[in-house]
Amino acid sequence: MSTSSPDRGPAGLRMVAGAALLAVLSLACNPQLLPPARAISGVLLLDQATPVERGGGDCRGTGGYADLRSGLEVVARDDSGTRMATTTLMAAPAPTNADGSVPQAERNRCVFRFGLSDMEERPAYRITIGERGGLRYTREELEAAGWTVELSLGR
Repeated sequence: MSTSSPDRGPAGLRMVAGAALLAVLSLACNPQLLPPARAISGVLLLDQATPVERGGGDCRGTGGYADLRSGLEVVARDDSGTRMATTTLMAAPAPTNADGSVPQAERNRCVFRFGLSDMEERPAYRITIGERGGLRYTREELEAAGWTVELSLGR
């Protein structure tokens, strides 16, 4: 003799499916079960021979550095070329004198910041800014630097 009826069968099936989904989601949300995620913060210093362009709180390179500006894509890839994270450059505000003017020493310089987050742990990462070539950093190098990179272009 069967204890299930046609009316209770689909509801019971939905309850089992719901419980299974809840179990899967609880495993996926448990941080101890996920591989460690890494974040890399970075600074790009552009120090060129001629004045940079400034306006509206932004900074942009000129001449051969005209591609360097806020919003430029920054990508981290692993050694196989898999894209691990993407972000954009953000120009840091220029230092100013008491009168609000930019000091002479800063007129040829832009400082950009970026942050790449939620990357799976890999032995190495290659960071590329825009169309410029990438730089490779091993996990050991990044750990020693506190997961921060400092890049410079120009003089």
